[in-house]
Amino acid sequence: MKCPLITMSAITGKPSRDEIFSYMRSLKDGGIEQAMLYPRSGCEIEYLSEEWFSCIGNFIAAAKELDMLIWLYDDFNWPSGDAGGRVTAIPEFRLQAISTVGESAGQISVKSRHNAGLFGEKFFPNLLCERAVDFFIECTHEEYFKRFGADFGTTVKGMFTDEPSIGYCTHDEYIPYYEGIKEDYFELCGRYFDDDMRTQHSMLYLDAMTVVSNRFKHCYLDKISSWCENHGLLMTGHFMCDNNPIGSVKHNGSTLKNLCAFSVPGIDEIYTDFEDVCEMSLFAIAEYASKENGAMAELFALGPCDMSYAKKRAMLYFAACHKIDRYFLAISHFDMRGNALVKDYFNTFSADQPDFEAVSELSKEAQKASFIAKKDFCADVYVRFPFLASAKNITRQIDTIPFLTVINELTKNQIQWKYICDEEVNAPVIELTGDLEITLNGEPFDISKIKVEPLVTDLNGNTPEGIFVRRFDDGSFIALNLFAKDSEYIIDNRTVTLKKHDVYLSGEQKVPKNTKIANPVFKIGYKNANIARTMHLEADALSDIICECDTMASFAIRNGADAYLNGKKIICQNDADLPNGMKKLYKASKPILLKKGVNTVSATNDLKYLPSVLVLGDFECEYVGANVCQSTLRPRKESYTCGDRIYGYGEVEFSTEIDIPKDTTEIEICGTDMLTKVYINDTLLGKKAFSPYVFPVEPLTKGTTATLKIVQYSSLAPMFGDVDFWDKNVKSCGWRGTPSTTHKP
Repeated sequence: MKCPLITMSAITGKPSRDEIFSYMRSLKDGGIEQAMLYPRSGCEIEYLSEEWFSCIGNFIAAAKELDMLIWLYDDFNWPSGDAGGRVTAIPEFRLQAISTVGESAGQISVKSRHNAGLFGEKFFPNLLCERAVDFFIECTHEEYFKRFGADFGTTVKGMFTDEPSIGYCTHDEYIPYYEGIKEDYFELCGRYFDDDMRTQHSMLYLDAMTVVSNRFKHCYLDKISSWCENHGLLMTGHFMCDNNPIGSVKHNGSTLKNLCAFSVPGIDEIYTDFEDVCEMSLFAIAEYASKENGAMAELFALGPCDMSYAKKRAMLYFAACHKIDRYFLAISHFDMRGNALVKDYFNTFSADQPDFEAVSELSKEAQKASFIAKKDFCADVYVRFPFLASAKNITRQIDTIPFLTVINELTKNQIQWKYICDEEVNAPVIELTGDLEITLNGEPFDISKIKVEPLVTDLNGNTPEGIFVRRFDDGSFIALNLFAKDSEYIIDNRTVTLKKHDVYLSGEQKVPKNTKIANPVFKIGYKNANIARTMHLEADALSDIICECDTMASFAIRNGADAYLNGKKIICQNDADLPNGMKKLYKASKPILLKKGVNTVSATNDLKYLPSVLVLGDFECEYVGANVCQSTLRPRKESYTCGDRIYGYGEVEFSTEIDIPKDTTEIEICGTDMLTKVYINDTLLGKKAFSPYVFPVEPLTKGTTATLKIVQYSSLAPMFGDVDFWDKNVKSCGWRGTPSTTHKP
């Protein structure tokens, strides 16, 4: 079985065959055996051209050589259905909507995209039109099959469709429209659409969205699914707005039914936010639609790039608890030029990350999680997905937070629940009625009527917030600390310490406590130059570098940007010593002496995750004060004691002499969440990327004085500075809530 981690490999620039093979080897060396080829902003090859298919062929050839799998993405950027603008270039293939109230009732319109600059074309594809969908398949799927059909079902595993939607064109008082909707409406309910629209019949929107949902499934989902099945591929992907019940109905129709059309149904978890009010609903959707081929989740897109591997691991197990056994990693940049357009967020699963080696540890956990995903569990209560309530009120701004709060309370109280569709009969059942009342078996909802003994409590016997529990039918269970505080808990009548993002599998033994080494002093060895940035809110904005002493540094300037140091233009003609994904985008200066005191840098066109100016050298960099356009450079520390803070990018080695007692069996490193390797007398004891950071001790070193060496790796985050600065000061920032990238060794 291949590792179920699948990179969304963003094809940017013009990758050569040699570069493609090198990139794929780096994935394989990191423990990743599957890649989805993702045409994305920053790609400099014409989409669907012969050059494009040649590029795809090189990826497939590399996958064959390395015994890897390929998944194909069915469009350029998203949403799917447009074939990079070819579909909506035909006017009758553009998505339409019909107004249902007021003087405009009955008028049919076409809505343009909200961001034509990002997506390329200004209209959305009409996925309610069979001819439009047929043309889409002809432009994309059939063209791939002509060239690579011999590899379908072997090296090429499946096709990914991304956020196809019928709702992109609908304002509050509009519903999606297609030729024949009025006839289908009459056939469903025996009433005339125009009459119901004029009188605002109470069932108008429910019945209209029912026929629209059926049409979407017939025209798009079933066509794509059948094509994939007939050509030996799995169909996977996810819907738009799948985390919001009313939004999902507007965009997807009957979400649960329609998601079942996928052979590998999926969801999109872009925030990795366990505390989000929509989180439990989102994953329950995937659990409902999962089938023999499993289910998938697109994960980690909003990152940020310093997200701990412990949190990533917790997300894999949380997904597995909902029968998700494939994990699409968003994203893996071929190079980073795509961030010139997609500016507000950044995460990358590639060797550009200094701590990328930790992915091999994540891969092992993904394998374990995928086996857990095969387990089933019994529901204590069923929850009817609110299609009826949402569709009936589709043109109103209704508040679904109370409904989501109820199912979150179920989860918090360790009450297991599953979604069901409208016509399914199970008991007990919680429903959101068409009148927006929440009921349990037809009566006002009361959680105290659902009796479940909690498996995990705090030491006082209370059910803790932030602990997720799943009890499986085979008697096993899992407990995840999603966002609860580090503490001791009672789990299955045992006292267990759970740190934030810890995973507890039934049958695991508590890690024994080790003798603490009192405040050791470590020598520090830096394995690479530090890389930091200067921040500029606007074109030509100034950024001060305050040097505590004279400091040698070189500057890397992004292509197309200009930068000046103390009023003098920085000349960059050398190759920059940067991660591979950035090397083509930057040139470096010769080393420059920065004098003690203030050195002022101005630059053009700075971007949050593609800085105009990077500073490289043997220094620490700290962003200080209320004005974050100011940074301080100081000499690096030569020694480290517990509690010190190390500012820097890359790989750092800490070494000290320790006495190892004769009865020692393990060494535990505490207080870290980074990729960590531990050596005794230069013998590697192992590597860990999440707790417990416990390493076995070699028998020959017991009872001796030995050299302990700890090597840790940062992410790319330190070179981006404190990106909270951008969220607070740049009004155009579209994606709020990505935590600050302040990770350090």
